[in-house]
Amino acid sequence: MRILRARYRDGEELLRHYQPSLPAGGLFYPTREAIAVGEPVVVEVRFPALRDRMMFRGAIAWRRTGRHRTKLRAGLGIEFLPVEADRRDFLLAVARGEQVEMVVRRHRRLPVDLEVRWRVLADRTWFDSRIEDISPGGAFVATSETRPPGTELVFDVTPPGNLVPLQIAARVAWVRAERGYGVEFRSRDAGGARRLRELVRRLERDASPVAAASA
Repeated sequence: MRILRARYRDGEELLRHYQPSLPAGGLFYPTREAIAVGEPVVVEVRFPALRDRMMFRGAIAWRRTGRHRTKLRAGLGIEFLPVEADRRDFLLAVARGEQVEMVVRRHRRLPVDLEVRWRVLADRTWFDSRIEDISPGGAFVATSETRPPGTELVFDVTPPGNLVPLQIAARVAWVRAERGYGVEFRSRDAGGARRLRELVRRLERDASPVAAASA
């Protein structure tokens, strides 16, 4: 999956590129690169008021060629996936200058669609869910089987190209009702932290970065 890096001078510029006509919202991405309509992508968004870069999963909704005479820029219309609705609304609120609480993470969160098996540390019942974003420090797990903050968990995640799952200790950091929960990974030794970083690197290698674009 390609990573498209979008840079904006300020929130107003982002809002000019926002595409409200797309069903789940999206962005105009200036580029002359030909990417097929329907191809899934990740778009990384940055502008000064956004204290940390954000990454959104989406797909190419349309392409247009530039017109020199009318100064119409070539580019792509990227539609966000419906599951990005909460993060999209947060992004737009920051761009409008509204007062919102921003959490600055140590690590960039990579949007993914990754199967995971997990259980509560003190229990033997396993649940199958999906990870929607991940970093060496934590992840968001999409599931209706939420647990209270502070709950200790065990994850089984199979890295790309591996047959044997990687077992990870985690703690529930926060819960989003009916959507899932965010976890903080708990590396008990340097080897565990190294394995987490390698897992994220493998996932990033599956994405194909392309040059950044700005208006």
